[in-house]
Amino acid sequence: MAPPPNNKVGRARVRESVRTAYREAILEAAERVISRDGFTGVKMADIAAEAGVAAGTVYNYFKNKEAVLESIKLRGFEQIHQQMLAARALEDPLERIRSQVRGVFEYVEGRGALFTIYMQHGGVHEWIQQRIHKKGRGANQEVFARFDQLTLATLEEAVARGQVREDIALEDLAEMLGGLIDALMFTWFRQGCPPNLSEKSDLLFDMFLHGAHAR
Repeated sequence: MAPPPNNKVGRARVRESVRTAYREAILEAAERVISRDGFTGVKMADIAAEAGVAAGTVYNYFKNKEAVLESIKLRGFEQIHQQMLAARALEDPLERIRSQVRGVFEYVEGRGALFTIYMQHGGVHEWIQQRIHKKGRGANQEVFARFDQLTLATLEEAVARGQVREDIALEDLAEMLGGLIDALMFTWFRQGCPPNLSEKSDLLFDMFLHGAHAR
């Protein structure tokens, strides 16, 4: 005879599922309202109204709008990471890198307003700290480390297949690729986030593999 169901565990799972759904709905609403109205003038009440919940409900999940923005950022990093993981299905490591770069650019381009807000609220400093000093704050450091690990693993495979020079250290190759990505994204940001970032992913990848030498 099967044991009776654990109602306490079941109820806990339902509560956690409901909390997750509410949190996601609030973050989706916050993305829309912050992208539309900017960060400075937005109030928690505006986010609550966009989500269709009481302001108190938003405060149950987030201390203030800075915490909301931080959660949006980390959520975005996780979504990008999942896109990069999905690209592992591609057998060719170089095509995998190309797909990952395009995926990152498409994601950022689709959220140009949010990217601008992130960069204006300490994002540039955080980016530089991580890229140059390999330092970050908590979850941020973990996210960047996962990106680096994926890139290094793919480049290592490309080197083993003879697709990429083996006389350059993997870490240097990864930094060169990352530097090209950073430079193009910062240029795009300075230009006002025009709708052309993803179009440049193939050019960037070609520059990484072949340089700027005339053909």
